Amino acid sequence: MALSTRELVLQHWQLANTRDWAGFARLLHADFGYEAPQSRERIRTAAGYVDFFATWPQPWRAEVLKCIADDASVLTLIDFISSAPTMTGLTIFDLRDGLIVKVTDYWPDPYEPGPRVSAHVERY
Repeated sequence: MALSTRELVLQHWQLANTRDWAGFARLLHADFGYEAPQSRERIRTAAGYVDFFATWPQPWRAEVLKCIADDASVLTLIDFISSAPTMTGLTIFDLRDGLIVKVTDYWPDPYEPGPRVSAHVERY
């Protein structure tokens, strides 16, 4: 039985929080892409997105505060909790063929990201 769009995205966050990278990767479409407009970061592959999460330089977790879904997209409001001050962000998930095909992250303010361990992150 296929997951609903809402269930798929909630599973994305749950698998990220438990560091189940194999399960996390199975939720991503082959044509996957990621963008964070405020930091001008882009990742062009599903494997790159998994690596971006897996190599984050400090312990963290995402707490889902709200989840709004329709047939093709989901919006989550999250608290990103780490050793840095908690950041609240909006994440838009676009779905295709029952998988996540695009993720766009919006944070409260434009910022310059710290060093990234993942070689998959491009700046634009």
